[in-house]
Amino acid sequence: MAHLTFLYSGQGTISLELLEDFPEIDTIIVPISGGGLISGVALAAKSVNPSIRVLAAEPIGANDAALSKAAGKIVTLPQTNTIADGLRASLADQTWPVVRDFVDAVVTVEDREIIEAMRLCYEILKIAVEPSGAIGLALVLSRSFQQNPSWNDCKNIAIIVSGGNVDLDMLWEALRK
Repeated sequence: MAHLTFLYSGQGTISLELLEDFPEIDTIIVPISGGGLISGVALAAKSVNPSIRVLAAEPIGANDAALSKAAGKIVTLPQTNTIADGLRASLADQTWPVVRDFVDAVVTVEDREIIEAMRLCYEILKIAVEPSGAIGLALVLSRSFQQNPSWNDCKNIAIIVSGGNVDLDMLWEALRK
């Protein structure tokens, strides 16, 4: 696992900085696609606080990580269908062991929930967030997360929000559906 730690150490600085500034964080929510970002975040976070919960946020239309976690092996989808175009990649052989062993759960959300989270980011935070970056907020706001007793003890949640690349044509098309 030492070589994997080196590969993802850059992404891991996110966790180190978060936990240095906010040591009370008990849960970190990270978008998942190929698994590089969450691998770094999970390895670093668990090295600082082994009991911290790391959750992957994934669109239901590109849910290979959720299916892989459930199957205990990499599952590759024949195609994906999600507004979160940055989350359409599949897990890699290098990232799978970290996701399998250090990510506590992969939680899926619907595209409509992602769009609502983007809207809230625009309206309240006044920031442009791409669908892939808004997915963590969508997860926390989702009914399935809020009503799941497994997450009742998540009190101090950090959400990794990444990317401001928004394909407005794709967004407007999704809003029309």
